[in-house]
Amino acid sequence: MIKLFFKTFLRNIKRNPLSGIINITGLAFGFTVALLSILWIWKQFSFDKNFKHYESIYQVMITGTFNDEVLTDASTPIPLAKLIESDYHNEVEQVALATALENTSFKVGDKKLSAKGFYTLGKFSEIFSFEHIQGEISTPTKANTFIISQSLAERLFGTENAIGKIVQLNGKEQYQVQGVYANLPKNSTFYGLDYILPFTSYLQKNEGVADRWNNCYFDTYVQVYNSALIPSLEAKLTKFFKTKLTDINPEILLHPMEKWHLYESFKNGKNNGGQIQYVWMFALISLLILSLASINFINLSTARSLKRGKEIGILKSIGVSRKQLIKSFLMESICAVGIAYLFSLIFTLLLLPWINSLTQAHLELPWNNAAFYCISIASILLLGILAGIYPSLFLSSFNPILALKGKLQVNKSRFQPRKIMVIIQFAISIFMMIATYLVIQQLYHVKDRPIGYDSRNLVNVLSVSPEISKNFEVLKRALESEGLIQDATLSSNFINSLGLSGGGFIWEGNDRIEGSIMGISTVDENFANTVQWTFLKGRNFSKDFKTDSSGVVVNAAAAKFMGLTTLNSKQITKRGKTYNILGVIQNTISESPFKSITPTVYFLDFLPKNKITLRLKDGENQSQTLKNIGEKFSAIDPNLVFEYTFTDQDYGKQFKQMEMIRSLTSLFTGLAILISCLGLYALVSFLTEQREKEIGIRKVLGASELGLWKLLSTEYIWLTFIGFMIAAPLAYLFMEKWLENYVYRITINWSIFAVTGGLALFITVITVSYQAIKVALSNPIDTLRNE
Repeated sequence: MIKLFFKTFLRNIKRNPLSGIINITGLAFGFTVALLSILWIWKQFSFDKNFKHYESIYQVMITGTFNDEVLTDASTPIPLAKLIESDYHNEVEQVALATALENTSFKVGDKKLSAKGFYTLGKFSEIFSFEHIQGEISTPTKANTFIISQSLAERLFGTENAIGKIVQLNGKEQYQVQGVYANLPKNSTFYGLDYILPFTSYLQKNEGVADRWNNCYFDTYVQVYNSALIPSLEAKLTKFFKTKLTDINPEILLHPMEKWHLYESFKNGKNNGGQIQYVWMFALISLLILSLASINFINLSTARSLKRGKEIGILKSIGVSRKQLIKSFLMESICAVGIAYLFSLIFTLLLLPWINSLTQAHLELPWNNAAFYCISIASILLLGILAGIYPSLFLSSFNPILALKGKLQVNKSRFQPRKIMVIIQFAISIFMMIATYLVIQQLYHVKDRPIGYDSRNLVNVLSVSPEISKNFEVLKRALESEGLIQDATLSSNFINSLGLSGGGFIWEGNDRIEGSIMGISTVDENFANTVQWTFLKGRNFSKDFKTDSSGVVVNAAAAKFMGLTTLNSKQITKRGKTYNILGVIQNTISESPFKSITPTVYFLDFLPKNKITLRLKDGENQSQTLKNIGEKFSAIDPNLVFEYTFTDQDYGKQFKQMEMIRSLTSLFTGLAILISCLGLYALVSFLTEQREKEIGIRKVLGASELGLWKLLSTEYIWLTFIGFMIAAPLAYLFMEKWLENYVYRITINWSIFAVTGGLALFITVITVSYQAIKVALSNPIDTLRNE
């Protein structure tokens, strides 16, 4: 019986190849989108699950009021971690604290390279259950010992045993390898962590920091015994912490590891999602496109049934029951879905390299997973039955006598579901068109945001040692004398990153007892010229004025926050020292371009200056120039690995996720439109074919080609319009909610809907017109001679 069903299926495909190909292709596209989305979503939910204590690890975060804005941040002070370790044994099993991830130069013999890592305090490798490769991989506590990843060990020592080997860091520090741990997986928060240094070494370089409650520069992690203890632990820590940091009214939040990747965003002290919004977005998109493909299948199968009347009449007349017919048509549906699924696997394999380069998610089909095959078979059966149940009931209901006489008449009311499905099809396509248009508009809106400096030819030097910082002026003169650079500057942080925020700022009119919190950066006199600041008021620091050591420059956000309208005798106080405000600059984007600008104060001498920024000359061979610059750095510090990034490229990376969303939504929307067009074309082809004799009679009676085109096209234009009226408000509500996540955002206006509505109508008219014009121009004699 199955063999007979399969033969019938192939015979019908051969008889109507166009509709068969469109049916299978549409389903294949739908399956492809669903497969790609599911693979990506599965990857997102798998983050950090490689860690043994995944369900009991939390990151300590602080929610505070910063200048009337409630913010949540993962930066915490060292004393807080020590307090948890010493006083909360009943709730917390283990505690760890880590500094920010940083680049470090390594040297072994003649081999030099760089790697990323940090200093840790407590039980970091124990909490995160590092996998042992060699030696002792417990968190290092002895000064000048450290643990490294398997990949770094191979880069440094090849196949040799790394344990006990001496490595030179940053040109002068000597560290001994204590242990080697397995590389952390790509779907891990700490992917790429190549080394861990003992915190005792950090404290030796930063005296006094261990006891400062207001130095919130570190990440703190805890492993708790029971998640039920979290609320009481948060309350206890908050109560104590408020006595130590009074100016921001802090609250402690313990953020579970299971939410680090997908629920990383906070607003007004509450978690408001994050990456999870894109997970649900792509889940919705895949569901919509799969629905489109299914609607196509149902519509085409129903329309095609009008040509199978005699076949069904013969089958019924020889005793085939309606139940058997339903089984037969369901088998045809399942066969079509199965073939479409096989094609979708091919399409997925072809698209995966591009998807992986776009998302950096390293997706792959799980060929070795038995569950993949079970889910695939179940999906084919389920979708085959759901997509085929209506056409099979419709086909099996034909009257055999009327069918054999060729007088099969179908009540127009029976075709109302087809119209409803076409409306849904249009609504889905238009919804996705509007959403994609707004995503692209938002991306370009933020990209066009003024950044406050000239990023062209601006280079951030990542490899700076104490020797380089000490001899910066000598290095700068050497680079300028050989024409390698246009300018250079030394600062506490790069122009595209805000290094630190701090409280205690007081000025005339500020009635806060504890002062206010603002961003802090230290620059030299040449910083403004190198990055090309735009001054709105006042002037830059100058070596000609010795009093400028007691001066500051503020950005426009700080000036607005302080209520500055003039710079006459304007001063600001920090740590008991009063500074004259010399100038106000245009806001520079030093954090995410999607966020509001942090009010920032720039000092000449406040934080250590250890970041070098270079401006290269226009029109130079940059690769050769940077090679020559690297040689000048090596002449001062031979142990240094010269590494750099271009500021404009760093800035562009912040749009990586939005670019990914734009590319994927554009691809999926294109597929949705293509599926709709293919389905509509095939549907119109069938239905106009059914009306050929009617058209022939109308032409004989004098109907014009334009009138016939209107007759055949008007219905679909109205269906498109109804679909638009459904999609437009839904798209507005959905995208308005999505845009709430962005401080710097576009405003949705009517023109967006006019453009997408017009485009949808144009696509419909073009798709329908080909068949409508073809039938309208046909010779009526050809269609009427058979009567």
